Amino acid sequence: MPSATATAARPRRADALRNRERVIEAATEVFAAKGMDAGIPEIAAVAGVGKATVYRSFASKEHLVAAVAVQRLAWITGRVTQALVQDDAGRAFEDVLVEIAERQAEDGAIAASLASEIHLPELEAARATTHAAFEALIDRGRAEGALRADATAADVRVLFAGVSQVLRAEGERDPVTWRRYGRLVADALRA
Repeated sequence: MPSATATAARPRRADALRNRERVIEAATEVFAAKGMDAGIPEIAAVAGVGKATVYRSFASKEHLVAAVAVQRLAWITGRVTQALVQDDAGRAFEDVLVEIAERQAEDGAIAASLASEIHLPELEAARATTHAAFEALIDRGRAEGALRADATAADVRVLFAGVSQVLRAEGERDPVTWRRYGRLVADALRA
């Protein structure tokens, strides 16, 4: 009889991997529309699977939230990394913030990815990578004199979390409004 360790290390079956991907896609859709408070039953229904299938793929809702948040953070990190090669760091910084804000109009999971109280290792690693990318862009902006000397990636996280929380609570979905607040956050950190 195989040990528990051997069983846990066994590769997932193809159908289990497909179900996991379906659950992540469904969670992405549901979280985007309703935020991270959406329930597992709704996610399972959208995925076309039972709740038990969700829990076979993810030990808890926190693990599912983390999986979606890691994807969102990877997108943010990629976008910030692209901005690092632009000529004008101040303009690149604003463009990134406006783009992230605009995406938040449709996607309630973005802000939650940055502000979530979940502290799983994979999510902490993704947050650290995103934070480092923002710090690199902000460092460039400070060096060029475009951003405040005391601006930090933590400032971006706090300001965005506050804006997002209020706009989400008000049910604001207009990308124009979200872009405006993205610009205001960028302006707050300008030199």
